[in-house]
Amino acid sequence: MITPYITFNGQCKEAIAFYRSIFTCEDPKILPYGDYMPEGSKTPPELLREWVMHGEMVINGTNVWFADEALPVTTGDSIKLSATVKTGKEAKEIFGALSVDGNITLPPTETFYSVFHGAVIDKFGVSWNVVAEEASKK
Repeated sequence: MITPYITFNGQCKEAIAFYRSIFTCEDPKILPYGDYMPEGSKTPPELLREWVMHGEMVINGTNVWFADEALPVTTGDSIKLSATVKTGKEAKEIFGALSVDGNITLPPTETFYSVFHGAVIDKFGVSWNVVAEEASKK
């Protein structure tokens, strides 16, 4: 099993809430740095106290992990998350929500394998493909 692990620099709680508003998910598990003190460690810097040390949520049947990193996080393009849903209607809704304040990299299109395939980098810098399982009529 491979678990996607998405990191942020202080916006993790906001990102989790954003994804939860788009996908049908149960309440996420969130553990702030301030609630976890390994033996022998010092109190976390005030900035980190409310940041997320570990978060997880099941999105479309996949367990996804989240965290805030103390070091700056750079946006990379080597990993993309794919949200595969049953219908074109559902894909359109998810794509629209992910696109708010984001950057569309592949406008929604009907392909030989799907009525809907689009790609977007969301407002947190995470790259998404959104694909419907619904077959194309082409």
